Amino acid sequence: MSPRDGPPCMLLLQSIPRTVVLDTKTGSNLLQWPVEEVETLRTNSTNLGGVTVDHGSVFPLNLHRATQLDIEASFRLDPVDVAAAKEADVGYNCSTSGGTTGRGTLGPFGLLVLADARRHGGDMERTGVYFYVARGLDGGLRTHFCHDETRSSHANDIVKRVVGNIVPVLDGEEFSVRVLVDHSIVESFAMGGRLTATSRVYPTEAIYANAGVYLFNNATSARVNVTRLVVHEMDSSYNQAYMASL
Repeated sequence: MSPRDGPPCMLLLQSIPRTVVLDTKTGSNLLQWPVEEVETLRTNSTNLGGVTVDHGSVFPLNLHRATQLDIEASFRLDPVDVAAAKEADVGYNCSTSGGTTGRGTLGPFGLLVLADARRHGGDMERTGVYFYVARGLDGGLRTHFCHDETRSSHANDIVKRVVGNIVPVLDGEEFSVRVLVDHSIVESFAMGGRLTATSRVYPTEAIYANAGVYLFNNATSARVNVTRLVVHEMDSSYNQAYMASL
C-alpha cells in the first residue's frame, strides 16, 4: 500500500526544547525560552543593528543563507511618533488584522523571514514576524505580537493564518524578539519569552539560496529604530550530535 492509499495522517510539530520560569518583572507571566544548548548550533554571526526603517518601508538584509537562522532583534518606536499617535485603535486582533499588509499608526513592524530574495512586492513569499502597537481608549498602549502565514507559500492546499496575542511591554522596555528559523518551521519568543508563536510553513520559492530576510515597517507614520539585530547562521543539530560522538 502506498502512502496515498492509506488514511490521512497528522503531522506533529516538533518545537525547540524550552525552559519555563516565572517572569519576575510582571509577576504574572511564564517565560518560555530555548534551552541554552541551542546556542551551540550558531556558526556565522552578522550584526546588522543601528538602522532606522521609515514607515511604509522594506529593507533587505545581506545574508549568506537564510534557511537556518537564530535571530535576535530589538526595536524602538520614535518617541515623537508615539506621542503624535492620538487616535484610539481598540479593534486590533492578530487573526483578523490583515497581517503584515494591514496598516496602523504604530505598526506592524518587524521581520519577514523565509522570504523570496529574488522578488519584492505583494506576491513575494514571506512569513511575517511582527509587533503592532495600538492605543486604547484610556490613552495607554497595548502591544500585539503576531505571525503572518498568509503569504508564506504559493501553495493553495494548506492552511495559512495570522496567529498571535497581546504581549506585556513594560515602561522603558524595547520591543524584543528571538526568532528561530529551520527550513519550514519558524519559532518566535517575544519580550524574553512572555509570548511565543510557532508556525509550520511551506514555501515553494523562498527556499535554499532563494530564501532571504527583510526588515519591514508598514506603519502609516511611525519610524522604527532597530537597536539590535544579530543574525546567527545555524548548523544542524544532527551534525553536532555526530561530531560529539567522534
